[in-house]
Parts: sequence; C-alpha cells; structure tokens
Amino acid sequence: MIVDERPLPGDEVEGWQDAPPSYETLVDVPPPPPQVEKAGPSSVVSQAGDLLHLPSNAALSLSGAGKNGAKRPSAWFSFGASSRAAKEVRATVLSLLRDLVKQGDPRSGALGVLESCADACKTYDISLSALLQEQNVEGHTPIYWAIINRPSPAPPPGPEEPEQDLLSAILSHAAPLKDATVDEVRLACLHASDHELFQRLKRLPAFSPLSPTEELIMGSTVVGDDVEVQNIQEDEAAFVAIFRIPMFQRRMRISEAIRLEFIAKDRLWELAFLVVKQGDTRFGHKQPSAGSWVVKLSLLPHSPPTWIDSRLVVDDPRAPDSPVPGVSSPASSGPPTSLLEAIARMSREEVPQAPKAKPPIVLRIRAREKLTAPLTSSSRDDMPMISAISVPLQENRLADGLQFNGCPYLDDDGCLSARLEARLTAPGTECIIC
Repeated sequence: MIVDERPLPGDEVEGWQDAPPSYETLVDVPPPPPQVEKAGPSSVVSQAGDLLHLPSNAALSLSGAGKNGAKRPSAWFSFGASSRAAKEVRATVLSLLRDLVKQGDPRSGALGVLESCADACKTYDISLSALLQEQNVEGHTPIYWAIINRPSPAPPPGPEEPEQDLLSAILSHAAPLKDATVDEVRLACLHASDHELFQRLKRLPAFSPLSPTEELIMGSTVVGDDVEVQNIQEDEAAFVAIFRIPMFQRRMRISEAIRLEFIAKDRLWELAFLVVKQGDTRFGHKQPSAGSWVVKLSLLPHSPPTWIDSRLVVDDPRAPDSPVPGVSSPASSGPPTSLLEAIARMSREEVPQAPKAKPPIVLRIRAREKLTAPLTSSSRDDMPMISAISVPLQENRLADGLQFNGCPYLDDDGCLSARLEARLTAPGTECIIC
C-alpha cells in the first residue's frame, strides 16, 4: 500500500514570489533600453549607435508558450511593449537633439547622429519633423538653439566632410515648417544679430516660400530680393540697408506688394512697397488714394521700440562711377600730365557720351513717435499709424515716376536698386547721415 507523505513542519517553500523566472518566460522579453549618458561628442555618437540597436519590431512581446505548452493571451502585452519602446526611442531622440544643438559643429559627427535619429524615428513611426518643431528645449525648438549656437563664422568643411551644415540638415528634416517655427527662426536670428544667416534662410523655400503669384511672375531663373546691411563705424546708431529688387514694376502691378525684411541694430525691420486698395486701413488717418504706390517702414515682432530718422535713396543706374584715382576729371583742361590721363581723354573722345544722369530720388522717412513692433506677424498690417511710417511715392515727383514704363531709375532688366540711410534718433531738421 502506498502512503502519501505529508510535508513535515518547516518543509514549506517560503518567498516563492522571489524565485527566478523560468527560461521559457524570458524568451521574448525585449532588451532593456539604452542608458542616456552625459553630453559629449563621443557619448552622442554612442547613443546614436545604441538607438539603432533597439528592437526594430515594436511588437516584440511576451507571447511565448507557458510551462504546459499553452499559449498565453498576450495581445495587450504586445501593444504595451510597442508603446513602451516608441516612448523610449522618442525620449532618446529628444536627448540626442538637445546634445546636437548644444555643440553646433557638424564636424563632431553631428550629421551622422541626426541621420541615425531620422532612421530610428522612421522605424518607430515617430515624426522627426514634429520633434524638431516642438518647444522642448528650454522653452524653444531645437532649430532655435541650432541658430543660437551656430559657429560664427561657420567652419569650412574638410576635404572629406559634407558641405551641408547642421542647421541646413535640421531644417531639411523639419520641413514643412509651421508658422510658429518660422517665428522661432526669426527670433533666433534676431537674438543672434545674424543678418547674413537671416537672408540666407529667407532664400530657402522651406522658410520663405514664394506666393503662387510670384512663382508665376519670377519663374525659377530670377534671383530673389537681396538686402545688405552696413553699419556706420563713426556712429553706433546709424546703418545703411542696400536693396536689390528684381522685376520691380511687374511685381507691383500684379502682386501689389513687395516686402523686404532685414536685421539691423538688434531689430527686425520690414521695408514694404504697397499698392493702396479701396477702403485700405493700413495707413492710418492719412489715407492715400486707391491705386497709389506707398513705401512703408515698420518693426517686426520681438523688436524693441525706437525712434528713427531715415531717407530712401534711389540713384540713376546711368550715373558715372567714382573717378579713377590718379586720373583728372573730364572737366580738366590743358595738356595731359601722364600717359594714363592721355589714354583716358582719347577714350572719352572716341566713345559717345552717355545720357546725363538724373538726380537721385530721395524720400524722407521719419517717425513722429517711437516705432513699436506688433505682437505677432499676422497683425503687422493692423497696427496704428505710429507703429509704421508710410510715405506715398506721389509726394516726390521723381519717385512717382517709378510706376511708369521707361523709368530711368530701373536697370535694363527691370531691377530697382535703392538704399535706406537711417539713424535711430528723433527726427531733426535734416537727416544726420545724409
């Protein structure tokens, strides 16, 4: 007869919850997430490498067989593992982006790390564009910090290094840019006082795309507007902005607006040429007649208030250049004093004299009150008169001629070249830097 043995006192198994799991239960458990290290060129590259070795199948789950060979219901385990892995990848990518924009130098392997982040986001169905445009780095986007920490001047690429810099690569992955992101880019360029970068970015379709009308007018072969800013060394409050506006008349007649933006004296400015519409409210109580051409100077968001006294100058492109050093002026008389002067006189006698150049167009643009910037870009045309200076071209006889065919102040290709001479001071009787 077989007698069942009963357990003796003290034979009970204690703490069965702490026993190690069986081998079968660990077959499909995903590996632990990679540890985020401190920032540094080597650690950033290491993190990117670990990122690519995360399980590529987010559905890795706890779906193995049980002890008795029975399948465990594990659909929600699969979902949980997939969601958890995506969150870990997202957190790792955000950490990598933060480190990348902190360094700013593409020569440290940053471009390769960015591509690794893009590959990982694609695998886990995460939008890298959305991450780059989130204000998740100290209240700003990674794009903002990439501009702030951009080397100035940017380091030239080595013989085996790509010409694309980190900022361009980030903008490429972030496109299309949201309106809020474009405002962040403007703000970053303003905080960095980087007018050259601002103009470069404005030429990128991702940052400042042409309107459908301007695309049809200018096509793909016409170079866009160009703005150059020069500071006056003798006067810290003065600057000169030089503009080149292709196809000026055609764009004004069809688009009825040309806007030029630039950074000068820690402020973001807009000089706009506009056509007044019927019932237009953009020009305050001094409303020009409908159809008039108006030049308007204003501050853009995030710019501090300021006085300004300025003038817009348009020279006749036929005006002679500065005289050659060492050569007498054409009005000089008497025998030539050098061989160079004799050759110059002979050339003037053989070449027909060009038509006499017209005097320059000069439009005074001065503030009667301090200029203030609008809160947002969308409200800049709705600001009161004191926040923008508008001057109708018809107030100057020569300037009014800019709208007529055959205007001598335009180049042969219809390009208008002008300059804004300005000083941030209350207006006087005369322009200080004139």
